[in-house]
Amino acid sequence: MSKSTSRKSALLILAAFTLAPMLAQAQFGNLMQQLQKSLPPAQPGQGGMPSLGAGKAPAKGGLTPSDQWCSQQVGALGRMKIDSGVIASEFKISELEALQDDFTNALRKEKISKTFPNAKFFQASFETKRVRAIYDTFLAFPEPETLAALIQISRAPDQQERADALMALTFLHLQAPDLSISKNRWSETYQSALSGGEHFTATVFRARMAAYGEYGAKNLAQALGDLVSAGSLRNKYSQSEGTRKEFDSQNYQLIHTITAKDIFLNEPNMPYRKQWEGPAKQGMEIEQAQLAYARQLPSTRIGKMYAQASQFNAESIQIGNEIIKSTQGGNQLMGQLASLESLRSKNTGEKPVFEDTSPEIHAAQMKMVAKSGTLDERQKKMLVQAQEKRLAAQGIISKSYGELTQSLMAGMGDMVKMAAPLPALTQANNALIQSCIISAKWEQAMRARDVKVDMKNVEANVGQSLAKYDKE
Repeated sequence: MSKSTSRKSALLILAAFTLAPMLAQAQFGNLMQQLQKSLPPAQPGQGGMPSLGAGKAPAKGGLTPSDQWCSQQVGALGRMKIDSGVIASEFKISELEALQDDFTNALRKEKISKTFPNAKFFQASFETKRVRAIYDTFLAFPEPETLAALIQISRAPDQQERADALMALTFLHLQAPDLSISKNRWSETYQSALSGGEHFTATVFRARMAAYGEYGAKNLAQALGDLVSAGSLRNKYSQSEGTRKEFDSQNYQLIHTITAKDIFLNEPNMPYRKQWEGPAKQGMEIEQAQLAYARQLPSTRIGKMYAQASQFNAESIQIGNEIIKSTQGGNQLMGQLASLESLRSKNTGEKPVFEDTSPEIHAAQMKMVAKSGTLDERQKKMLVQAQEKRLAAQGIISKSYGELTQSLMAGMGDMVKMAAPLPALTQANNALIQSCIISAKWEQAMRARDVKVDMKNVEANVGQSLAKYDKE
């Protein structure tokens, strides 16, 4: 490297470190506005909470099931014509029916490397809303259509969505290398994303590669230079002349903050270390605040609400088990479900406040019920009871999600307080996506058997459950 080039790089890095506190302020300063944009429109009288029940009046003292929220959040595929055949060009899946099980198992892996902890680490780090929503949906409930959509977008003409989808595939290849068509496929999709020009997710990932040196040479100057470039993109996109580029309102640039903090903590010889001291300290304060918030949450109104939702979901699973037990070959099927439960219990790690809603168990139950032949009236009533509990849980999760958002907004002006609820908000978002998909699929399965749910019962259950927490 020439002296001129070296000096230019140093000046660029120095300028970025000097601006770092200002960039951090920009990152969280607009958080309330960004969150308001990301929430569904509120129905009159619901105080800005996610609207529940498209076109339906809320039940007295409670909330209707979150139909509108679900349709907006998991409807990111829009009018795409999905071709599941493209999956074979990226992943080795023996048959599409096995895809959900294969990826559910693969997604349990954590702490894969410092550069790539796991696929969930990179949630809400994309530039476009559509790819973020599809990626979130796939991680919450892996299905062929969602994966095929990411692959198709990665080959579409829209350069920004294309780069996003290529990075999403990069993360899935790294998460599930045994399913990838080749051991280097992640590198190929990553290089393709980089080749399209400046891109936040690709640039921060390159910074992480250079910072840790696990996938090539370690180069702190490269890592810091990439963080500089990535940190400027949000403003650059909004201020560019001509067609402005999108920057997802739910991308709070946390992978950027975490990477910078890690370099500061682990690299005593970090160039211009003094300039990074303030942002790194703030990053550590945010991390501590998030841990403290998570510890406190189970004893709060929001945590208690979610515990009720979790109980409803567990009861719905138990009712499903009882239906399966009473069908032909039920004992053998129950053995399969017990194996799934055992596998889940071994992979939970530290129990999150907003745990998932057992997508693999629901999927297995639906397959078993579909093959069970004719159901008697008692079994049909049990199907209705289970669905009522799922939908009641969904309404409560949606309410708790909205209150978490309010909690975040209440910290406006204090970056640490505002960031504290973000991990819990992400967990609640995942749980709500899962709930939306699972309840919709059960509704489909029930409709095929001419079984319907009385929504008045659901609304009453939600209202009664929430009323217990109104005085807290």
